[in-house]
Amino acid sequence: MKKAIKYSAALILFLVVGFVCFLIYETQDQINATNENIEAILEKFHNEERLAGFAVSVFSKDSIIYMNGFGHSNKHKNVPYTINTQQYIASISKTTIGIAVMKAKELDLLNLDDPINKYLPFEVVNPNHTNVDITIRHLATHTSSLDYNEQVVESLYVKEIDKDKSLASFMKNYFDQKLHGDVMFTSDQPGTNYNYSNIGSGLVAYIIEVVSGMTYSDFTQKYIFEPLNLHNTFWFQSVADSLQYSKYYEVANDSIKEVHTEGVKLYPCRDLITDIKDLTTYCQSIIAKDPKVLTKSSYDELLKPQLSNSVTNQGEDNSGLFIQIDRNQYGIMYQLKGHTGADNCINSIMLFDPVTELGYIFVGNTGQTPKSKVNHILIYRALVSLGDHYILENPKRTKIGNATFKFYNYYSRVSAFF
Repeated sequence: MKKAIKYSAALILFLVVGFVCFLIYETQDQINATNENIEAILEKFHNEERLAGFAVSVFSKDSIIYMNGFGHSNKHKNVPYTINTQQYIASISKTTIGIAVMKAKELDLLNLDDPINKYLPFEVVNPNHTNVDITIRHLATHTSSLDYNEQVVESLYVKEIDKDKSLASFMKNYFDQKLHGDVMFTSDQPGTNYNYSNIGSGLVAYIIEVVSGMTYSDFTQKYIFEPLNLHNTFWFQSVADSLQYSKYYEVANDSIKEVHTEGVKLYPCRDLITDIKDLTTYCQSIIAKDPKVLTKSSYDELLKPQLSNSVTNQGEDNSGLFIQIDRNQYGIMYQLKGHTGADNCINSIMLFDPVTELGYIFVGNTGQTPKSKVNHILIYRALVSLGDHYILENPKRTKIGNATFKFYNYYSRVSAFF
């Protein structure tokens, strides 16, 4: 009997070790990107029939490892997409709401766990849970119970010239006047279910307007863009340099076509216009917890996991305050923090590894389809491969040492499967 137990234990150990070795082998870096070959690799993964133009960057909190542009910002005029090209970055824009709400907290204008009705000139209450307050934290973690409203989505897109710097009119029309129909809620109690909401995101930006007496664009300009010297970052297209502004494209069958896009009424949720240089500086400030914008404790609150295991419908590992926390994004095994953005003619990825303190950004002027997603995955994996190589080659210049990183790499690749 003892022999049988020993044999069984040995067999189980052998199978476990074998399985782990198999996972490590199967998930090994097949790209092996370096500064010498990264451009050729990205050119290989770029398909002009699926991606018109894009820019990428790999960086630490205080230095640029790699940055470049590829393809075209205007295919018809043969204008290249460069590191100076400006475009919408879609939902990455929401990360500014997280930073802005923490700045408002630092200014003693609000508290995260305050009921939103403390600040609003109208009431927002889930009719299924009238005794439960919706808080700012609920909105900032997409757990407010506000639901999707198709009528609103169809009405959001407007000409750039018709965008209002203040969100007051839209919010009154939606919540108070109900000009878009009944305000939609899920049956879940606020704080118990994750349900991504542009309306909820915009409502936080509006609360910042209410408590500060400033438009959201002016608040972010004063407290984020100016302190970081982001001179090519704007909320409204007319401010941007038209010579650097990208055209936009959709994938149609096996080719791409140019499409026209402008802003949305809830501009803090989608409409930030920037270039890869400014966006990299912005992300570096988050990694470095730059005191020019927020205190360290505010960054810690911004980035920490906010959701308990009891919150249902979590499609990702967790959520910060308008910060996604997840692994296996674009085939990357590490748990990354940041945000992604997508539209019919935009795709953007801004994520960083809090352990290695390396960041990876992709911004493109073409929407994603099942076919083009392959290109996005390969490009992003190449960026992370370059970051891995940088750590192994420069252990003294990174937060994590060579040996520690190898263990972290193996652990991440195995744990990502469970």
